[in-house]
Amino acid sequence: MIDLHCHILPGVDDGAASEEESCLMAQLAVDCGVTIIAMTPHCNVPGQFDNYTVVDLVKRMEQFQWLLQQRGIPLQLRAGMEVYVTPELPALLDRRQLLTLGGSHYLLVEFGFDESPQFMSRMLRTIQNYGLIPVMAHPERYYCVQDDTNLLRQWSDSGIVIQMNKGSFFGSFGRHAAKTAHRGLKEGCLHLIGSDAHSPYVRTTKMAEIRAYIAETASPEIADFLLEKNPRRILNDDSIRPILAEF
Repeated sequence: MIDLHCHILPGVDDGAASEEESCLMAQLAVDCGVTIIAMTPHCNVPGQFDNYTVVDLVKRMEQFQWLLQQRGIPLQLRAGMEVYVTPELPALLDRRQLLTLGGSHYLLVEFGFDESPQFMSRMLRTIQNYGLIPVMAHPERYYCVQDDTNLLRQWSDSGIVIQMNKGSFFGSFGRHAAKTAHRGLKEGCLHLIGSDAHSPYVRTTKMAEIRAYIAETASPEIADFLLEKNPRRILNDDSIRPILAEF
């Protein structure tokens, strides 16, 4: 499996607090069959995390990969970030302060939970106008999507990649997020599932449970599609499709 949304890089946001926690998260992932993780620290979160200094972030990422090698943890890492979308996003793109997933054209983005769908759609189009492909992090948690799940189909049809969190399917983010996640799976308008892991104790990197659940609820082929094939296509900078277009 490949996990493209994970706060495993130590000491940069509200994810792993130390190298020890990061290594525990890495080992949990490997034990569950994860081979590649994209390190996606929060970026541009007002009043909390900026992480704009790409050179420093990349250096930290390289150091963490070296640490895993020293400890014999066979997990491959890829660079990235989870970019909180604000009106300042175009300026960040102009200054090349954002890391895409594995150096591809795919950019992982998130919005405020109470953001309007009009602002979301406008900013997603802006990202596309820069020649990038937005990967929308956990839209099932956004209130406007919970109120109108047709937004998932609209965005998916317009070339937006839909990434849902594994915990959403199990009620970790409330019943509304769970209902929305299941609706997206049933209607086939999502592209991949990520852990959005923050620690080795809560919201972890364990992905085996969601793979088994999707295999049973949908099919083993769809589980492989969401957790392996599409994430690999993103890292290879290939085009991807939602479930509905594949099956």
